[in-house]
Amino acid sequence: MFRRGWWLMVVVSSVALAQTPRSLFDEGTALYSKGEFANAAVKFEASFAARPVPVTKFNIARSWEQAGEALKAIDAWQAWLAMSPTSPERPAAEQSLATLGDKLARLGVQALTISSLPSGARVTIDGTAAGVVPLTVELTPTRHLIRLDVQGRVPVERTVVMQLERPRVEFFELAPLEDAAPAPLAVARPRPLPSPTVPTPMDAAFAASLSNDTVQVHIVSTEKELRLYRANGNPNGECRAPCDAPIARATDVFMIGGAGITPSKTFVLIDHARNGRVSMKVKAGSAGWLVGGGTLLTTVAVAALSIAFAFSLSGSGDRTLPVGLGLGLGAASGLGAILVFATNGTSVTFEGE
Repeated sequence: MFRRGWWLMVVVSSVALAQTPRSLFDEGTALYSKGEFANAAVKFEASFAARPVPVTKFNIARSWEQAGEALKAIDAWQAWLAMSPTSPERPAAEQSLATLGDKLARLGVQALTISSLPSGARVTIDGTAAGVVPLTVELTPTRHLIRLDVQGRVPVERTVVMQLERPRVEFFELAPLEDAAPAPLAVARPRPLPSPTVPTPMDAAFAASLSNDTVQVHIVSTEKELRLYRANGNPNGECRAPCDAPIARATDVFMIGGAGITPSKTFVLIDHARNGRVSMKVKAGSAGWLVGGGTLLTTVAVAALSIAFAFSLSGSGDRTLPVGLGLGLGAASGLGAILVFATNGTSVTFEGE
């Protein structure tokens, strides 16, 4: 970790910064020295807005980092790294970025920095307006649909699968509208006959199944308490086996579980869809610690009986062999208990995989 006294990059030459940006820069330096890191970052940002030089962005990143503002610090570090490809300070900056990413990962989210050419594009994430490029946001570790729009450019969409390992950067280039492929010329065709009237479905589940991110889920299992759960979703689950129902937002993270059932590994339904349908067979495992605990108790009983039986056979002679036999049988049973504990989980098999 850098000490306060020497890591700030201070510009000595008055030519590097104009008068107003320099005075703001000096105010930020003074505030940082007093430990007022958030206020220092605000001053540095004002200086950078007037004259965008890398040294000021460096100080913005370090000030927000010291102030405990992880997302703002990541945003500034990513910008500084892009501006300073040959700086000797890059290893230290990358280490700070990794540390901040670990901090967010412990909260179950990670930072995504979005940049674009041209800058200033409007960002929509999963259908919700998120801000304007350059932009850094926190996202959960799942699929997200990113869309960028700017006047005079062709909108761009991209699906991003977030991971918790490290902060991520996504760059978008929006082509000018005149570079887009021209629309095909209209061809005069006979007017078609009117389509027959189709009744509007009143079944809400059927209507939901028509959306793009909805799949029809079919679960086969003999366990009646087995349920399909959405991570951080409804505690009662999405459906109970046997299940054959449309499930919306199939891009979310799901798992199989239930009362007394060991939860399965997580999965994304849309990854296993075939023609809008996901079929799975589930072999439910009961709570592993119960089975393992019962086996351990059985182990103790077997060992005790083995030793007692060995003592009864040995009489007053050498008891080394019977005691060793009893302990050996107990150890073998213990290994069996550990094996049962480790393998007694819930397995999910998807049709066609």
